[in-house]
Amino acid sequence: MWNILWNAVFYVGYAWVLMLCYTVLSALLGTDWIRRVYVEFLRRLYRFFGSKKAKHSTHGKHSEEFSDRPFVRNRSFRTLKHEFQLYDPCDFICSGVEVLVEDGVTKCFSTEEVEDWNFLTRTKFHMHLSPRAEVLLWLSVVFRFSVFFLIRLPIGICSLLWLVGTMVVLSILGFYFREAQWRIKAEHFCSKVCCRLLAASFSAVITIHQPHNRAKRGSVCVANHTTPIDIVMLAVDNCFTLVGQKHGGFTGILQNACSLAQRHIWFERKVAEDRLMVTKRLKEHITDSRNHPILIFPEGTCINNTGVFMFKKGCFELDATIYPVVIKYQRDFADPFWNSQEQNMLTYIFMLMTSWAIVCDVTYLEPTKIMEGETAIEFAQRVKADICHNGGLVDLPWDGMIKRPGNESYLRKLIEEERRFYFEGLEINEVCNDESYESDL
Repeated sequence: MWNILWNAVFYVGYAWVLMLCYTVLSALLGTDWIRRVYVEFLRRLYRFFGSKKAKHSTHGKHSEEFSDRPFVRNRSFRTLKHEFQLYDPCDFICSGVEVLVEDGVTKCFSTEEVEDWNFLTRTKFHMHLSPRAEVLLWLSVVFRFSVFFLIRLPIGICSLLWLVGTMVVLSILGFYFREAQWRIKAEHFCSKVCCRLLAASFSAVITIHQPHNRAKRGSVCVANHTTPIDIVMLAVDNCFTLVGQKHGGFTGILQNACSLAQRHIWFERKVAEDRLMVTKRLKEHITDSRNHPILIFPEGTCINNTGVFMFKKGCFELDATIYPVVIKYQRDFADPFWNSQEQNMLTYIFMLMTSWAIVCDVTYLEPTKIMEGETAIEFAQRVKADICHNGGLVDLPWDGMIKRPGNESYLRKLIEEERRFYFEGLEINEVCNDESYESDL
C-alpha cells in the first residue's frame, strides 16, 4: 500500500517537474502551443455542454426610446413661466429612473455578465443549474484550486526570482557597460522572458495582430486599461519604459524590482511636483531614439474591457509618434478585470491563477502624430475613438477618476455642465419662438 502511494507521489512530482521545465523552456523560446491546444479543448468542452445564453443587457434601451420621441412643443424660459405642463420634467424623470435601474458608469467597474457559463462561480450568469452542472461546477473548483494552482504558483515564483535576479545582475553591469549594445539586448531578452513566465503562470494565450505596427524606440505606446497584467500582455512581445502610479505592498515591490536596471517613471497623482517631474522626464526620454518606447494607459484606471473612458492629454502634448494598441480579453475563460477598490494585488493574482486561462488579443494600430491645428485634447479623443472602433469598445466621455473617493468636485462639475446644456437649449428655443412670433406679425 505504501509503495503504491509512494510511486504515485513520485510520478506526480516527476510530471510536475517536467511541466515546470517545459514552461521555462517555452518562455526562453517564446512558444505557447500547448496552452493554445488547452484553450481549444476548453472551447470544445463549452460547446459540448451547451450552456444556455445569458440574458442580454437592456442598457440604453430606454434612452433610445425616449430620444426618438418628438417633442410636442418647444420649451423656453417664457413657456416654463406661463405654460408649465406636467410633461416638462418627464425627460429628467426618465433619465433619473434609467440611472437608478442601470448606471452606465458604475457597471464599467464591475464584472460583466458572460453569454455562456464557464464553470466559474465568480462570473455573472443568470440561469438555473441542473444537477449535472452542479457536479461539474464543484469538480472544476477542486481541479482549479488544486492541480492548476499547484502548477501555476511555482511558475509565478520562478518569474519573480528571474525578475529580481536578472535586474540585480543588469544593474551591476549597468555601472560599467551602460551604453553597451549587448547589455541593452540582454535587458530586452530578460524582460521578455520574465513576462512570458508570468503569462504562463496564468495560462495566458496572447494573439498578436498587425505586428508591423509594433512601437518603435523613442515613441509613445498608448492602450486601453483593464488590469495590471495588461503590461504582461504587451511586454511578451516588446520592451517598454513604464509610467504609472506609485504603489505600496506587493505591487510596490514589483515596481522597485523593475526599476533596478530599467528607467521606469513612477509618480504620486496628488503631488504637483511629481506631475511636473513626469512631464520633464517624458520629454527627455523621447528625445533619445535609443530608449525603449513609453507605455502609458491614458485612462488612469482599470475598466472592465467593455468601454474606454476619457484619455488624459498629458502624453499627447509631447509631439511624439503615438502607437495605439487595442487589448481585448475573451471572458469565456476568466474575468481579467481588476477592481482595485475591492481586491488587493495578491487576491487578484490568486483569482487569476485559479481561473481557466487568460485569452487575449493584442492589435497594434497604425502610428499617428498630432495634426496641424489639432489640440492635445482633440488628438487624445481621435486616438481613443480609433481604439474603440478597432476593439469593439464603447467610447465613453467620463473621467476614470470618477470612481475614486474624494472626487466630489468632479461630480459637481458634471452637474453644472448638464445644467448649462439644458439652459442653453431653453435659450435657443426662446430665440426661435421670438423670431417665429415676429414673422407672424
